[in-house]
Amino acid sequence: MQRARRDKNKWLMALTPLSLAVISHFSAAKGIDISASLEGTTMLQNRHNEARDEELLTYSVKPSLTALLNTKTFSGNFHGSVTQLNRDADDASRKDTFAEYQYGLSWQPIEHVLTFEANGAQKYLDNTGQDFLVSDYFLNADSLARVDTQNYSTHLTLPQGDLVAGNASVTYSIIDGKENAFNNTSALNNDTLVASFALSSGNDAENHFWMMQGNYNDIKRDESANGDYTGEYATAYIDSVLYKPWAVRFTATYDANELVDRNDEFSNDREFKSYGVGLTYRLSQQRYISITANTIDSDVERDDGETFIGVDAVWAITPRTNIQATYGKRFYGKSASASLNYASRKVRGVINYSEQVTSYSQLAASPQSLGVFVCPVGQFTIDACFQPSSLDYEPAEDEQILQIITTGLELSNAIILRKSAIAQIGLQGRRLILAFNAQYAEHDYLEFDRVRKNSYLEVDSRYKLSRHSNLLTTIRYGILDLETPETGKADNEQWVATLGLKRQFSQSLSGDVKLKYTSRSGKLNSGVFGLNWDERRIAFSLEYKFN
Repeated sequence: MQRARRDKNKWLMALTPLSLAVISHFSAAKGIDISASLEGTTMLQNRHNEARDEELLTYSVKPSLTALLNTKTFSGNFHGSVTQLNRDADDASRKDTFAEYQYGLSWQPIEHVLTFEANGAQKYLDNTGQDFLVSDYFLNADSLARVDTQNYSTHLTLPQGDLVAGNASVTYSIIDGKENAFNNTSALNNDTLVASFALSSGNDAENHFWMMQGNYNDIKRDESANGDYTGEYATAYIDSVLYKPWAVRFTATYDANELVDRNDEFSNDREFKSYGVGLTYRLSQQRYISITANTIDSDVERDDGETFIGVDAVWAITPRTNIQATYGKRFYGKSASASLNYASRKVRGVINYSEQVTSYSQLAASPQSLGVFVCPVGQFTIDACFQPSSLDYEPAEDEQILQIITTGLELSNAIILRKSAIAQIGLQGRRLILAFNAQYAEHDYLEFDRVRKNSYLEVDSRYKLSRHSNLLTTIRYGILDLETPETGKADNEQWVATLGLKRQFSQSLSGDVKLKYTSRSGKLNSGVFGLNWDERRIAFSLEYKFN
C-alpha cells in the first residue's frame, strides 16, 4: 500500500524548478499574483531508545507554490507544497512523498453584507494524537495520517443600524481521513452542517436593549453504528431600564442534544431549558454586567426545578483592552466562557476559555485564529510574521491570521465535551520578537467512560543579528493524560527544542542551519520507537524563491 501511495503521488513531482519558474513568469495577469520556491535540506538524525541507537541521513526536496487572487468582489489564496524524502539508515533506505495544501476563496457580491466562502486543506496529523509534538515527516512518519478538509459557507451581515444589527452563517464541512498501511482513519469521514445567527438592538435603543443568538449542529458520521449527532442551542435576553444605568434583565436559554440511530442510553434526547430574571449595570453595549437567578426545566430529573446564578459581562476597559465572561448551566452541568484581549504597539495578548460539544473532525476542519500574529500566506515561522496594532485588524489578501493548531487530536468520530483554555502573548521589538502560546484542553467523551487531557506550552523567538541574519529558537512542551476503565490512567511527556540560524543571501536565496532535540517518555505507547526515546538532529537548508 505504501508503494501504491507513492505511485499515486508521482505526478506531484512534476512541480520541478523549471515548472515553478514558468508558473511565476505567467503570474502577471491582473488580480493574480503567483510565486514559487524550491527548498533542499540535508539532515543528520541520531535516535536512541532502550533497545538501540540509530543514525539516518535524510535528503529532502520541497517545491512550493503560492497563488493570490484579488479583484473587486473575489479574493483568494492557495499554498501547496510537496516534500520528497530520501532516507539512508544503518540497515535500510526509504523514500516518501508528502503533499500538503491549503486554499481559501471568498466572493462578496454585496460588500460588507453577503459573502460566500470556500476553503480547505490537505495535511498530515498524528493518528492517535498521543505524539502530537514529536511526529513529523522525518520522525515517526508512519503514525501520520492524511486528512482532507473542505468547508463551504455563507455569511450574512446586517450592519449596525438604528433598529437592529445582526449576522447569520451556514457552513458545510467535509472531512476525509485517508487510510494507509499503518493507520485506519475511516471513522473520521464525517459531514457537518453548522448554522448560527445573532441579532441585537440598534443604535436608537434607549430604554430596552435586547439580544438573541443560536446555533444548530448536525454531524453525519460515516460509521452508522455510532449514530449521527444533532445539537441545538439558543439564548436571548432583554434589559429594560429602571433608572440609568440600572436595568432589569429577563433571559431564557434552550439546549438540546441527540445521538440518532442508537439503541442504547445515548439515543435519548437531552433537552434543557432555563428562565431567569435579574439586574444589569449597563453603561453601553460594550460595558455592562448582568447577574440573574435562573430556574431549570430539564428532562434530567436531578436538574429539573433547580435554581442557579447566571453571569453575563462585557467590559471594554480601554479601546485596546476588553474582557468578556459568562457563567451558567447547560445540559452537561456548569458552563462558563471568558476572554481577554489586549493590544499595544509592542505587546499583544489573548486569553480565551470556552466549552462546547463538538467532534474531533470539527476541530480538525476549523482551527482557531486568535489574531496575535499575522503571517504571509503559507508561512507560519515567527521570522515571517508580525503583530497587528489593533484588535480588529483585517488581513490583506496575501496575509492570514496565525492559526492555533488544536493539539492532541485523536482521529476518530467521537462526540466530546471540550473544555479549552488558550493563552497567546506576543512581544515585538526592534530586534526581538517573542511569542508565548499555552493550551489546556479536557475532552470528556459523551458516549464512553473516557477522559483525555492535553497540556501544551510553546515559546518562539526571533533575534535579529543583522540586516540579513536571524537567530531563531523554539521550545515546546506537552503532556497527554488518558483515563479509561480498561487501562486506568496513563500519560506521556514530550519535549522539543530547536535552535536555528537563518541567513538571507540575496532577494531570492536564503539558507539556514538548525539543531533540534526531541524527547518522549511515559506510559502511552503509540509509536514504533517504544515508550521512552530521544532524537538529535542537525539540518542544513537552502531555499530559492521564484518571484
